[in-house]
Amino acid sequence: MDLTTLGSLQTEAVNARTGNIDRIPTIDLCRVINAEDHQVAASVTPFLPQIAEAIDAVAVRVRRGGRVVYVGAGTSGRLGILDASEIPPTFAALPSQFIGLIAGGDAAIRRAQEGAEDSVSQGEADLAALQLDAALDSVIGIAASGRTPYVLGCMAFAKRIGCLTIGVACASPSAMSRSGDVDIMLSPLPGPEVVTGSTRLKAGTATKLVLNMLSTGTMIRIGKTYGNMMVDLVASNEKLKQRSRNILRRLSERCHSMDDSELDALLTKCNRSVKLSLLVAESGLTVDECQRDLDAVGGVLAKALKHRNCTSKSKIQNSGKRQFILSIDGGATKSAAVIVDEAGNVVGRGKAGACNLTDGQNIEQAVNTLVIAAQGAMEEARITPSSVASCFKAVWIGLAGIDRNRFREILTPKLQDAFGVSGEALRLTNDVDLLAGAMIQHAEVRSAVVVIAGTGSVAMRYEWDAQQQHPGRVARSGGWGHLLGDEGGGYAIGLQALKSAMSALEERRLGLRSLPLEPLHRAVLDRLGCGVSDGKGIDLVGEILVGHQETNIKVRIASLAEVVLNLSSTDEITKRIVEEQVKQLVETTVGRLIHPGCSGFTASEQTGLLLSGSLLGHDEYRKVFLQHLEAHFAYVEHIREAAVVGAQSLTVVEVKEKHNRVT
Repeated sequence: MDLTTLGSLQTEAVNARTGNIDRIPTIDLCRVINAEDHQVAASVTPFLPQIAEAIDAVAVRVRRGGRVVYVGAGTSGRLGILDASEIPPTFAALPSQFIGLIAGGDAAIRRAQEGAEDSVSQGEADLAALQLDAALDSVIGIAASGRTPYVLGCMAFAKRIGCLTIGVACASPSAMSRSGDVDIMLSPLPGPEVVTGSTRLKAGTATKLVLNMLSTGTMIRIGKTYGNMMVDLVASNEKLKQRSRNILRRLSERCHSMDDSELDALLTKCNRSVKLSLLVAESGLTVDECQRDLDAVGGVLAKALKHRNCTSKSKIQNSGKRQFILSIDGGATKSAAVIVDEAGNVVGRGKAGACNLTDGQNIEQAVNTLVIAAQGAMEEARITPSSVASCFKAVWIGLAGIDRNRFREILTPKLQDAFGVSGEALRLTNDVDLLAGAMIQHAEVRSAVVVIAGTGSVAMRYEWDAQQQHPGRVARSGGWGHLLGDEGGGYAIGLQALKSAMSALEERRLGLRSLPLEPLHRAVLDRLGCGVSDGKGIDLVGEILVGHQETNIKVRIASLAEVVLNLSSTDEITKRIVEEQVKQLVETTVGRLIHPGCSGFTASEQTGLLLSGSLLGHDEYRKVFLQHLEAHFAYVEHIREAAVVGAQSLTVVEVKEKHNRVT
C-alpha cells in the first residue's frame, strides 16, 4: 500500500462507535457526537512541541515583516482563510501579512469548485503570483488527508524557493509528511469521523485548534498582548477609544484614576497606541524613550515594563565593543543560549526550539532557531544595540548531529554571517563537546569522560589540548540512536515500560490476567492519553503508535522514562527497569571507555567524570548510576547547563591568553 492510500484510509476509516447513529434517540445522537469531540483536543497534545517550534519560527519572520500564507482546499482552505481573516482585526495586525488561498479561488469559499483541488500546477501558480520572499515568508499547508494535490503543489513551490513550510494534516504518515517539502509537520489524529469521511467534523475541529494556537501564539510572541489583554490596539474610532480607556484603567494604576480627557490626551501623545501609552504612564519616560524600549524587546510590553521596573539590573550599553561571550546548546528538544560578561558572570539566558540537524531540520531553520535563542538571552541581559552580529567577541555553538553529512561545512559560513564572528572566535562543535569545557576548571586532571543520558545515551573521552586550550575528543562509545542502542536513555527505559504495559493489556484481553493493572501500567496509559480503565478496550499499537511521525513516536516513548523514574523508589517493576538499563549503560557504554585496552585510555584515578542529560539530572537515576560505577574517578561533576560551561570556559581561556601576552 502506498502512502497516499494509507492517508486516505485514515480519514475514511469507519467509526465502530457510531454505526447505529441513525437509529438512536436524538439526545443519544448528541451525546455520541459530543463524546467523539472530546477526543479532538487530546489528539493535538502530542504535537505541542512542534507547534511551539512553529510559533517561534513564524514569529521571528512576522516581526521582521514577513507574510503568513495559508493554503488549502474545501474545508481546510476555508479554515485557513478564516484564521488569516481574523488575525488583523483581533490583533491590529497588517492584513497584507496574513493571506488565505483556497483551491478554486474566492468562489470556492461559499460553493465547492469541483476538481480545483486536484491541480498541483495551480497550487504552484497561485503561490508564484504572491512573489514570496523566502527569507521572510511562511506557508502553512492544510489538508485533512495530507495528500491534496493543490496543497502539495503549494508546499513544493514554497520549499523549492526556501520559505518556511508548515504542514497540518489529520493523517500520518501522509504524502505531505513524506514529501520532503515540509519543515514542521503537525498531524493530530482525532480518529474516525462520526459520519465516515466527513472531515469537516473532528478533523476540521483539530485543524482549527492547531491554527488557533499557531496564530494566537505568534501574535503573543510578537507583543500583541500584555497578559491576556489585546494591548496592540490603535484607538481609531469611538468604540476602540472606549476600549482603549478601559484597558489603560485596568492595567495601569496611574491610569486608573484618570478621567476620559486625561486618557485621551495620553493616547494622542502616544499616536493612539495603547501599548505605548501604558509604558509611558508606568515608566514616566518620554514617548521616544518608551518607543525605543519597545523596539529593543521586539514590541513585547511585558519585557519593556519588566526592564523599566527592575532596579537591580541596569541596561548594559554595548557601545559597539564586543565584550560578551555567547554559548548555545542546540539539542533534540530545545536550544539554550547563555551570555557571559568578561568576568564569566551569566548576564542572560534565552531559549528556542529544537535544533537537531539529523531530525530533518533544514539549515536555514537551524540558524533561525539559534538566532532566536541568542536574541532571548540578549533581551534578558538588556544588551543594546540588539543585533546579534555586533555583540560577541567569541561564540561557541554545540549542535546535536553536527558531525554528520557535511553539516559543519555548510553551516559555518551562515553562522559567521549571523553572529558576526569568524576564525577562532567561532567554535562549532557537537553539543557534547560543550560539557567537556568543564575540564578547564580541573587543570591538574588532563582526561575526562563525559556521559549523557537523556532521550538517548552516549559516552566520550576527552584529553585537554594545552596548545589549543580546549578539550579534544579521543574516543566515543554508544550514541547509536534509539533504533540500535542508546541503553540507559529515556527511549530505552520508556520502551521497556511500554512493553510491560502492552503485555499486561494483552494478558487481560486473553483472559490470562485477572489482577488489576500495576501502578506502572496505569501511569503509562495516563501519560499516553488513553485514560485509565481496566485496559481491555485499549489497543496501544493501534491507537497510540500507528500513524504518528517517527520523531513523535520517539519523543512520546522517551517521555515515559519520567513516569518510570517517579515510581522507581516504591515500585518493583520500575525499579527493575531502571536497574537493568543503568547497568547496561555503565557496563557497556561507559565500560568500553574505561577498559585498559581502549584507545586513548587513561586510568580512572587520573580521569574526571562529567555527567549531564535529563535522566542524569534525576536524583534517583543518578544515584543508581553511581552505585553501579565501580571505578573511582579523580572527580565527579554533574552539569545542568552545558551552555554555561561552554561560555565560562571560553572566558577562562581568554584570561589565560591575556596573561600570557602580558608576560
